[in-house]
Amino acid sequence: MPSPRTDMILPKIVSFWHGPLSWLEVLCIRSFLRQGHPVAVYSYEPLANLPAGAEWHDAASVLPQEKLIFYKGRGTPGVFSDHFRYAVLRAGLGVYADLDVYCVRPIEGPPAYLMAWEHPGSVNGAVLHIPADAPVLDDLETIFADGPRPLLEPHLPPLRRAEVAIRRLFGDRVTPEHMQYGATGPMALTYYINKHGLTAEVRPSSTFYPVPYKDIPALMQSGSSLEKAIRPETLGIHLWRSQLTDRGRADMPLPQQGSALAALCARENLEPASA
Repeated sequence: MPSPRTDMILPKIVSFWHGPLSWLEVLCIRSFLRQGHPVAVYSYEPLANLPAGAEWHDAASVLPQEKLIFYKGRGTPGVFSDHFRYAVLRAGLGVYADLDVYCVRPIEGPPAYLMAWEHPGSVNGAVLHIPADAPVLDDLETIFADGPRPLLEPHLPPLRRAEVAIRRLFGDRVTPEHMQYGATGPMALTYYINKHGLTAEVRPSSTFYPVPYKDIPALMQSGSSLEKAIRPETLGIHLWRSQLTDRGRADMPLPQQGSALAALCARENLEPASA
């Protein structure tokens, strides 16, 4: 992997976290810091093991804690993190990056728009920058507005759109955390990026998603490697915490010795078992 440069002024990396940090989040924060990025992590409670050099901020300065929601009332706060990232971008606080993104190269600029295809037809926002005054951001934030939503949610796939419409006809509001998983993230982002004619701004999947979602667990296994996945345009690797923890239902496992993720930990001088 390339060594960090010291001659660039780099944008701040901003993220939200809820609960204790595992070795994976510590690893990814350290990777951005080592590449020269300022890092700010927002949460509603102080984080005991936040890596030295990273800033802690009260998430209530962006969104009040009563806005915190969980998928179907008991799952991950992933839906809320979508709301939070759009609010961060609206406030012009920096480049939003999930804490399961490992930084391979510094992100210069940032460009006005920064996002990548996860796979053909789906834009992922694990790393995201949109100008604060962009109309596409208006549409994305509207999903979380308190007012009434249209009967037919335009960003949902047809069957899910019909399901939500039927439930609303019977009096169920169907708030964002009760829509399909990913509805407020990749589905909404893909739909509105297309609507606003911004697909030319979307970078190739190798920029942030060089390893497909289904292949992430293999990176924990001895003998795995990232050598073939990383290309000249790769800026980061989305390591999909949800894939390693059954969408938050299981604890974060430790990488096996000799695995690709163990090698990343060694690169960041991190002992996973004691993080």
